[in-house]
Amino acid sequence: MSVHTMRLVLGIMFLCLAGAIFARDMFLPGLGARFDPLRMNLGAVLALVFAGLNLVKWYVVWSHRRMLATPVRTPLQPDPSVVRPEKPNPELDFTRRDEPPTDQPK
Repeated sequence: MSVHTMRLVLGIMFLCLAGAIFARDMFLPGLGARFDPLRMNLGAVLALVFAGLNLVKWYVVWSHRRMLATPVRTPLQPDPSVVRPEKPNPELDFTRRDEPPTDQPK
């Protein structure tokens, strides 16, 4: 299991744990008599904090990976669909070789 997936699973697990601790009176009504309710509520709040941290870390990595996956055009490159075809200017053709002038005597 990757760290990315583990953060999501831990976040969901801590969220469910916090919900179960906060709703303990519905599941086990006599649990408040055996344990200190203030400490139980503090444990539930800490579980919510850990759930939030793990879910935020997971979301940051997920959004960063999604941003890297979007295709982007190379900077400073013209869009080929916008450029109109023009005739090349023969005066700017530097690949051709100049021929020697023919009016000089031999």
